[in-house]
Amino acid sequence: MSFDAPVAAARRALEEAGLLREDAGLLCAVSGGSDSVALLHALCRLRAEAGFRLEACHVQHGLRGEASLEDERFVRALCASLNVSLHVEDAGLTGGMDAPGVEARARESRRAIFARLMDALGMDAVLAAHHRDDQAETVLMRLLRGAGADGLCGMRSCVPFGRGVMLRPFLGIGKGELARALAAEGLSHREDESNQSPVTPRNALRLEVIPAMERLFPGAPARIAEAAETLDADARCLDALAERLYEAALAGLPPLSALRRGVLAQAPDALARRVLRRWFREGAALLGPPPDERALGHGDTLKLAALVRAAAGETHNLPCGLKAVAGRKYLYLLTQEGGPLRPETAVCLPVTAGERAYALGFVRLRQIPAGPDAPSPAHAGEAVLSPAVLALGPVLRRPHPGDRIRPMGAPGAKPLRRFLTDRHVDPPLRPYLAVLAVGNEVLWIPHLCASERLRLTAVPGGSVRLLAAPPDPFR
Repeated sequence: MSFDAPVAAARRALEEAGLLREDAGLLCAVSGGSDSVALLHALCRLRAEAGFRLEACHVQHGLRGEASLEDERFVRALCASLNVSLHVEDAGLTGGMDAPGVEARARESRRAIFARLMDALGMDAVLAAHHRDDQAETVLMRLLRGAGADGLCGMRSCVPFGRGVMLRPFLGIGKGELARALAAEGLSHREDESNQSPVTPRNALRLEVIPAMERLFPGAPARIAEAAETLDADARCLDALAERLYEAALAGLPPLSALRRGVLAQAPDALARRVLRRWFREGAALLGPPPDERALGHGDTLKLAALVRAAAGETHNLPCGLKAVAGRKYLYLLTQEGGPLRPETAVCLPVTAGERAYALGFVRLRQIPAGPDAPSPAHAGEAVLSPAVLALGPVLRRPHPGDRIRPMGAPGAKPLRRFLTDRHVDPPLRPYLAVLAVGNEVLWIPHLCASERLRLTAVPGGSVRLLAAPPDPFR
């Protein structure tokens, strides 16, 4: 195999991503193995044509003693010979190649390093040298974990990553082909001896399972990669349909992450599950950079889908320290401690005479002068405050411990906590309601209730009207 094929694959990947241009910044991940060395050489040849900025990153895992240091020395010399700036980063791992979960920890560490470097260097893309054999191993690993269509697509050649994208130009080329292309050019590379020991599940697949498949079905890795490519085309079609469903189901209830149960219940299962998996993935990303394979397994996906039709109050713990809670109208995604995924600062907004707008979580309010002949509020989405009420110094805020409310027409006050329970307000919503209050007396909860103190027999001059804009989370 000539070196034309790796160069052509890299060219195609950059063209499709719109990055084969002079002002692009590319970061190449270089381990020293044949695949990453071939990628770096291919990019250097394209750099001579297109003039883009090219830098490299070598992650020192430190798991193989002196051999790891030899890899680093090789990569340093290689980059110096190619006039490529190199960044060597320590993965901060402990133990050896046979330590439990070492593959996943190494992968997460690499991804975090790549994302940080992309940001620090202003890069548009990080390029990884995953090849066709890696793709076959990935598909088999995910199949054995019970992955659905998304997982069985394997790795995609271009995915959003960090401040730009991650490109994998070599998914259509086998590892042996890359090694032969290097040999034909007289280019050296390093061999990782740990790859020849079945100390990890992926190594065992590579050394024992795939060779057995190859004997029974010659060309098996290539056929697996082709199947993944076919599934990827199907998955992209479903993704487009699921995108519309996601937009319809997503509820605007900040700081809460919530989906409308009714919208999901009416959708085909295949689309609803894709929406739920995306919802989980985006929620997990809010808690930190997600690793490449952070996705729901089959069992968790089914349990999450069951919550769409479950009784209000049912919950299910999810990976990454998350849990889903079924409300009356919504599914909520929370931390397992019950908090929102986005932190919120305390809010206290004084209400005085005049005209203004407020935003408090998912409630948006408009305040206007009521006028001398304004009618009394027509529904719970508006309130009229007399000068006497304004003189008390009401504020818009979140509920506080000890709050009480006397609903209009009620004989007396009750704790706000008990009132919200009686009205079946979803527990995740309660801390993030907007309430108009004086001290611990709640005067109004937009869309839900006005207090007896707001009852008007007339609307004297100087009063103001508060109008709550949708969404209304209680309908």
